[in-house]
Amino acid sequence: MAKPHAKPSGLDHHARTLAAGFAKGRLPRPTPDLERFLLANATEIFAAAEGVCRHMPPAGDDEALGTGYLFLLQILLTGLNERARRGAKDAADLIARFQSDLAGRAAAGEIEGTLLAYLGGALHQAGIAASPELTAVSAALGDDDDAEVLPADIIAVLDEILEACDGDPFELVSSFADGGHLLPEEAKLALIGHLAQNERPDARAAVVLFLQDDSAVLRKAAARALAERASSLSPVDLRRLIAIRNWRPERERADVDAVIQKARAAGVPCAPWPEGAVDELKASAIDGSGAQLLMAVSPVDRKTRRISTIFTRSGINEAMTSPPQPVRTIKQVMGPGTVGPVLGVSRAFVVRMIGHHLGLTVGRGEVPPAGLLQVAETIGGTDWQPSRLDVREVLNELIADLPEELQDPEDIALALADSDDIAMLEDIQDSWFEDDPELEKKVRSASRRARDKMPAKLLQPGGAIGANRARWAELFVFTALWMREGVHDAGADWADLAVVARAVLDGHDLGQIGLMRAIAERSVLDPVEDDDAFQDDPF
Repeated sequence: MAKPHAKPSGLDHHARTLAAGFAKGRLPRPTPDLERFLLANATEIFAAAEGVCRHMPPAGDDEALGTGYLFLLQILLTGLNERARRGAKDAADLIARFQSDLAGRAAAGEIEGTLLAYLGGALHQAGIAASPELTAVSAALGDDDDAEVLPADIIAVLDEILEACDGDPFELVSSFADGGHLLPEEAKLALIGHLAQNERPDARAAVVLFLQDDSAVLRKAAARALAERASSLSPVDLRRLIAIRNWRPERERADVDAVIQKARAAGVPCAPWPEGAVDELKASAIDGSGAQLLMAVSPVDRKTRRISTIFTRSGINEAMTSPPQPVRTIKQVMGPGTVGPVLGVSRAFVVRMIGHHLGLTVGRGEVPPAGLLQVAETIGGTDWQPSRLDVREVLNELIADLPEELQDPEDIALALADSDDIAMLEDIQDSWFEDDPELEKKVRSASRRARDKMPAKLLQPGGAIGANRARWAELFVFTALWMREGVHDAGADWADLAVVARAVLDGHDLGQIGLMRAIAERSVLDPVEDDDAFQDDPF
């Protein structure tokens, strides 16, 4: 057996592998080895940040490798944030310590402005608000006349960004979201005001997109600024305002309505929707956290295409459309194994899933990212409206299509018992386990003998999995719906999973369901021990 390598080497190994892929224009591959490493090494956020600072220009000279570390940092922070939201105090404490460490190093001059902006962008992508300490240090760096990223004259920098974005408001807002994540709120409000008063049409177009900002304060400021300049809005601005009106909590819709009414009163016509086109629609499998990636390829001309992606997990988390890419590059990016198991899906499926996740987002009082509007305009999303799916209704739809051989009670019992062998789930199930902070603590402290008894207990009504049977049933229902879309690839596997979903939702004994037993067994694996067992795997 190969000698297990130390954790820092594991991080360096994955960063180098990612860098090699980036250099060839490939998207990161979410392999089980990488996922296992990330799961077991949350504290590597410090080493990942150091890797960014060491290799990313201007301090370093290897942008691809620096980007590899930055990608790992973002994923590690995202996982920590998910755990912190579920009440894991150790995850929340680690995030706080990380931000404090960054602030201390930046204040000591060890991290300059450009690199701090990169690291702030990773926090933003992970959905983590910047700490007051880190924001204050970032603002202090901006007072340095020699700083290139956050100088005292922020407005001048913004004008430079406007020029660099060449009239693309989506690129401007995306650049601002990452690079300006550490700015104080007052500075962000001032920037929105400056954009609204700017005579450049793309500046006002960017203010429309700020209505999709994470911050409710900034969204309200953008609505006020647009109301004052409603008569100067373009027909495209008006169309976008109408499109995103329902993509926001009900309490915020009146502000958008006011802008729309003033623009119409001023005689601003509404531009028609662009004719969105799609060559290819695909969707990834749904992992244990409920995450799924929707992908679309759209034609630009004979030699180039655009890729649009929407990342969902209990809502719309990310959405973007790439610049035009050569057809050869598109084929590499969309090729087998690039983003895990994927199936070709219908436009109806995409509309249903986007509507569902829009409903979840708006229902929480949040808004989807501005990039969703860009994707809608690229592929034709005029009918995207918040509409949460009823799990029972979707299940009934699937059950109505079950083949005859799954109608007999004996065949159903056999399908449930053997459900851990559903072929289409082979590349998915590794991520299907109960991810609970308290359970994780118990697993780490339990003896081997005690751990062997845990799976059966988890499946009992009071166990961690038994108590969450509704969540697991929902995951199975939406996975079965996805599998049915790719029926030529998935065969009748969707039907077996639909039978499992019905049994779980209807209160069937989970111990008699092979898939649930497998999930319980994975849930009690110690991630550190599991990672050590694969240290010599050549990722």
